Amino acid sequence: MRWLAGVSVALMLAAWSVWALQEQTPDTGLKVGDGVPAYNPIHVGGPDKGTATCPV
Repeated sequence: MRWLAGVSVALMLAAWSVWALQEQTPDTGLKVGDGVPAYNPIHVGGPDKGTATCPV
C-alpha cells in the first residue's frame, strides 16, 4: 500500500511539472488594435517641477 502512495505522488509531480512548463501567454496589457490611453506626466525636477507641462 505504501508503494501506491509513492507512485501516486510521483505521477502527480510529473503531471504538475508538465503543466508548469507549458508556454502560457499573458492576458494583461493592451491587445492589438486597442486605443492607447493618454500619458499625463508630472515633472519631479527641473524648471517644470510640480507641473504637468507637455515635455515636447
